[in-house]
Amino acid sequence: MNTTNDANFNNTVEDEDQAINFREIFDKYLYHWPVFVVGVLLCLTAAFFYLRYTQEVYSVNSVLLIKDEKNSPTPGGDILSDLDIFGSSKTVDNEIEILKSKTLMSRVVKRLNLTLSYHVEGRVIKPDIYKNKPVDIGVVQMDSLWYGTTLNLTFPTLETYQLVEPESGKKVTGILDSLQKNIFGIFKIEPNQNFNNWMTKKSNPIFLSINDPQIVIDNYLKNLTVAVASKQSTVLDLTLETTVVERGKAVLNTLVQVYNEAALADKNRTTQSTMDFIDVRAKLISGELNDAEKDVERYKSARGLTDLSSDASVFLDNVKANDAKLSEVNLKLSVIEDIRRYVNSNSPGEKLPSTLGIEDPTLLAQINQLGELQLQKDNLIATTGENNPRLLPIESQIETLRSGIKASVENIYESVTNTKKSLEGTGSQIQGTIKKVPGQERQLIGLERKKSIKETIYLYLLQKKEEAALSYASAVADSRIVDPAYGDSIPVKPKKQLVFLAALVLGFLLPMGYVYGKDALNNKVETSGDISKLTNTPLLGEVLYEDGSNAIVVTGNSRKAIAEQFRAIRTNMQFLHGKQQPGVGKVTLFTSSMSGEGKSFVASNIAAAMAIAGKKTVLLELDLRKPKVSKYLDLKNKIGLSNYLIGKASIEDIVKQTSIDPNFYVIGSGPIPPNPAELLIQSEIDDLLTYLRANFDEILIDSPPIGLVTDAQILARLTDATIYLVRQDVTFKHQIRNLEQLYQGKKFPKLNLVLNGVKMGGRYGYGYGNGYGYGYYSDDAAKTKVGLGSFLKDIVKRF
Repeated sequence: MNTTNDANFNNTVEDEDQAINFREIFDKYLYHWPVFVVGVLLCLTAAFFYLRYTQEVYSVNSVLLIKDEKNSPTPGGDILSDLDIFGSSKTVDNEIEILKSKTLMSRVVKRLNLTLSYHVEGRVIKPDIYKNKPVDIGVVQMDSLWYGTTLNLTFPTLETYQLVEPESGKKVTGILDSLQKNIFGIFKIEPNQNFNNWMTKKSNPIFLSINDPQIVIDNYLKNLTVAVASKQSTVLDLTLETTVVERGKAVLNTLVQVYNEAALADKNRTTQSTMDFIDVRAKLISGELNDAEKDVERYKSARGLTDLSSDASVFLDNVKANDAKLSEVNLKLSVIEDIRRYVNSNSPGEKLPSTLGIEDPTLLAQINQLGELQLQKDNLIATTGENNPRLLPIESQIETLRSGIKASVENIYESVTNTKKSLEGTGSQIQGTIKKVPGQERQLIGLERKKSIKETIYLYLLQKKEEAALSYASAVADSRIVDPAYGDSIPVKPKKQLVFLAALVLGFLLPMGYVYGKDALNNKVETSGDISKLTNTPLLGEVLYEDGSNAIVVTGNSRKAIAEQFRAIRTNMQFLHGKQQPGVGKVTLFTSSMSGEGKSFVASNIAAAMAIAGKKTVLLELDLRKPKVSKYLDLKNKIGLSNYLIGKASIEDIVKQTSIDPNFYVIGSGPIPPNPAELLIQSEIDDLLTYLRANFDEILIDSPPIGLVTDAQILARLTDATIYLVRQDVTFKHQIRNLEQLYQGKKFPKLNLVLNGVKMGGRYGYGYGNGYGYGYYSDDAAKTKVGLGSFLKDIVKRF
């Protein structure tokens, strides 16, 4: 039970200490309020200029619908697959990668000539004039040597232009609206609707920047975002961040345009291959048909033939029908060979084969699917490289389809070959029958047959070409523009509110860091909290700081704050000494770490406070090396302790009464001896203190600092209590650590601390005023003159 109570008590004390620490921290930062004011003003000013001279970035958006046929429900299919509950189709993901590919963006950059940027002179930055540029430059080729160069473009006349490279001084003059080749490249500069207005204003030169196309492409791709609108849809949101809205709109619209063009081109690859195949065959057959017609014409003219007999006509019709079928079979065999070539080829740029005459729906579907997979593979390699793990399943599907296509092709080839043999047999039979026809008719039938074959094949090819052309013309892209590119009127970067908020936060953080760093680098004692962190030595009291001229601030009628503090220390010393034997005086030793910490001043005023309270008090000036008490009390110091210790004076000779109070006596140091430490270890000092204990109530000893000499430790054996002086902003923290060793080792009896020179209203949270330097105090606030000079001085001190 007691243990619990003790723990609760300790927790309460810790909580109180923590609250006090927070208050001290707050007061410390509050003292430096001018630093925070300056920090906030500087950061807000920097934010203003940043917003003033930073180019605003706008968001341009477009919405594109991908017609994903794979997501269409199929009868009897998997309902979960049809609904696509777990995400959008991989087709949409592929289309996103295609839209973000360098291939498409390079076409956009080339089509819009985005490697060139137009700027004019500004106050701080050079604004972009893409929207208001007076000319359009069509680039055929720019010399890569000039990438990263800025040219000055001017117009000497309404018909000419001049390009100047400022660094080298190279100059080119050309004619507007004319394609020209010069040292910069091959391009054409055309005036647009803004040209006349530009020439009227006689504007400054245009800074024409020639940028590396790869850098431009990378920049646009970095600012381009393509995302699915929702999991269940195939709608894509395209967003481009740009400094010029009009240019951003042009980029997005052109990107969608080249995307659709590329999609159509991929979709029509099979149709285009068929049309190319037909064109080649038709050109060949056309020439052969012309030759056959001329042969028939010459044969009839030479022999005067006008018509064939009825039997010959029947034979010829049979031959035509058989030859037409045989021509179709041969054409199918050519197509089969083309398909074989495509399936057996591993070239990524291999064209899709023609499927002319192939009526097997399974084989046609397999070929189309193989083309789509090959296209996906090429796109993935172009966008993500050959090490993409998504290539493995695609390559596996490609190999499976190739095996299936090869098997189907072999079956069709075998069937077509059998059909060809049958038709050739039928043809041989007809040829045998034709031999019975008279000679001239038989020869004419041969020529007519040859012409008919070529004509049938030619008409068949023309028919298939028209069908392919109709299919090519009717093909549409698998996407639809829902919303063309549109731009926001409010910039997305920089965001003014966010920038000012960041500046405001930074305006507080930087001063906090400054104050924290300054405090962290400070190696001197500033607050009682610093003392409590470094030592367990009790704190007896604090003495304020104030400028003044009187060394003794404690008088009988004094009500100053500092006098009250000395009275409080006097009271605390009664508790420190405790109950004493009657007729025996109490001896208190005053010491410090080094000179200048105010122990002589504090000892003198405590002695005065005790004397005023009716205590017969004597103050010994035992700092024989640097005495100050006699000076403070304006006493002659010709005879003192040094004379007594060497036997040249008696006790009665050295004890002197002061004018401050009848109970206040002082024993001065006398002449400064060469060996103070040796004098203090003699028996005379013991006899002196024995005499003083018998004749005085309070004996106060002003001893030298313990950090410099050992005099205080020598005297400690003769004292009842020790008061150690610590002065704010003078005593070093490592000296407090040394004091902790003395306290733990009990080198001094009843060791206590007094914090001296506490500044009023300072950065350490005491709330009494301000000021620095060692002085004495006055609590008469009405006498303090506050002017602009003192105010500015105080402001400077707070930095």
